[in-house]
Amino acid sequence: MHLVIGAGEFLGDNVSRALAADVPVIALHADSDDETLADAISSVEVVINCAQTWSPARRLRYRRSAPSLLARVLEAARRAKVRRIVHVSTADVYGPDHFVRVNEKTSLRPVHAYERLKLNEEQWLFGAAAEEIEVVVVRPARLFGVGEDWMLPRLMKSVVHGRVWLPGGGRTTQTFVSAADVGRACLAASDRGRPGHSYLIGGFDSNWRSLVESAARAIGFEVDVLSVPYDLLYLRALAVETITPSGAVVWPGVYTVDVMGKPHYYDDSHSRRELTWSPSVGSFEQEMPQMASWLATLPSVVEALSASEAPSPRST
Repeated sequence: MHLVIGAGEFLGDNVSRALAADVPVIALHADSDDETLADAISSVEVVINCAQTWSPARRLRYRRSAPSLLARVLEAARRAKVRRIVHVSTADVYGPDHFVRVNEKTSLRPVHAYERLKLNEEQWLFGAAAEEIEVVVVRPARLFGVGEDWMLPRLMKSVVHGRVWLPGGGRTTQTFVSAADVGRACLAASDRGRPGHSYLIGGFDSNWRSLVESAARAIGFEVDVLSVPYDLLYLRALAVETITPSGAVVWPGVYTVDVMGKPHYYDDSHSRRELTWSPSVGSFEQEMPQMASWLATLPSVVEALSASEAPSPRST
């Protein structure tokens, strides 16, 4: 039995669905009270934490402290004598300034608050769990899939108007991974991951331009993806972020610009060998049939589709 923490969220729901194909799953919301958490965790052997503790869409500040959700989960796991915690982090803990393919031996150089907060979670959990509970961390590359709530919904607001501006035209190489494949990697990590180790989880190399164009085709829109210099977009994002209150949504922020404008590509061959797993999704086009119906429900897309279907006024 596996307990997935993060129900009702993009990654949590996708991980739960992927796991349910192979093992019994209990899905729990991250804000469940202590009694509910204790009841859910009492009958499981493995806990998979993929709750969104920090939103990359918001202006964050880094403070080194014990992560409150992880502290609750760890204490409940101790009492229930859980064997293992699989914690879903992010490959962004390596930082944005590696211009070669990153692997598990690459130095960790987080820059942005989100990256530093996620690394702090990993380090805290490894230290706090000590030898009482096995801890394995997975670090997914750039996530995409049904329900993603940071990048694609905001990019689609521009797609429906036929024009999207991206740093460098969105051609910078990235490694993407479907959220469902992260679930399959978590299952492998729960069985075969070595305690105290972290694993990169990748899917395939592509770029933001391809994702935007594929999403536009899926809902029947034509789009021009245009290039804007990285430096110009970064300065604009910095100005926007400066006047945005801490904790508020910022678009695009400097972290967002780095995510789209700098290379983030990963070598996850070690995790594929050690966990004996491989991704099932190898392109955006492969996943778009599942994503199309979700994309069509995004408010900006609904509005654009309704406008295009509305009858034109008769000429008099």
